Amino acid sequence: MTVVGQIVVPALALRAPDSARLDREATARYAQRAVRTWADAFILSGSTTRGDQLTIEERAELLDLWSGLIPASRLVACCWCEEDVQEATRHAIIPMVVMHSPCDDDQALLLLASLPPDAYVYSHPKYGSTVLNASLTAAARRRGILPAGAKLSKIATDDITAIRQAAGPQWTLWDASARHIHASLAAGASGVVATPLSHVPTPFPNRSLPVLQAAIDTTQKQLDRLPSRTTRSRLLHELASENSDKCAAG
Repeated sequence: MTVVGQIVVPALALRAPDSARLDREATARYAQRAVRTWADAFILSGSTTRGDQLTIEERAELLDLWSGLIPASRLVACCWCEEDVQEATRHAIIPMVVMHSPCDDDQALLLLASLPPDAYVYSHPKYGSTVLNASLTAAARRRGILPAGAKLSKIATDDITAIRQAAGPQWTLWDASARHIHASLAAGASGVVATPLSHVPTPFPNRSLPVLQAAIDTTQKQLDRLPSRTTRSRLLHELASENSDKCAAG
């Protein structure tokens, strides 16, 4: 069975050893390897790679790097501040704005109204009390301020179905989990965000659903054994570096 839906991979920004500084050469090698895969889209500076800990200048540099390797249509820029949105727009890359400021639905609607027409949002309960649920989606649609799409974390398949009904059939809805790709797509997701593929395994799994889900599950089990987002991110970065070294040696 071939996956019919988008597979989105959060891109990593590799750091220099024992430093929070961006390792530009290693990140460039990683990006060159990633863009040769069939992945439908890459999220730049997202939470998987702790993009919030990069500087505004480093996040802009990543947009420069990736846009020189791949069409902008395969890129989404996670935006942590207004300057990030401006940089994404300058690069003609879809901005995905983190919903980390609204504390209630009224403030969330104000945020949605302020976004560029092509923007997505990233909704995760850890960033605040307000998430993009079905009722907020319906309210935004009625007002004509529904963003072009969203990455939604910590949602059940029933939530996906409800949000899909509220948003309409053409709206881009990404389940932030790839633990159950078939169930997510059947519930109404346009695609899934496959964090366990962030290290770009070699060989990269093909689009066959059983093969892809098995590869994702293998790395997901490793990630689940770790206690924090920081340690999970560190593992993915280590795996990415190992795969880059294998490719260079080959």
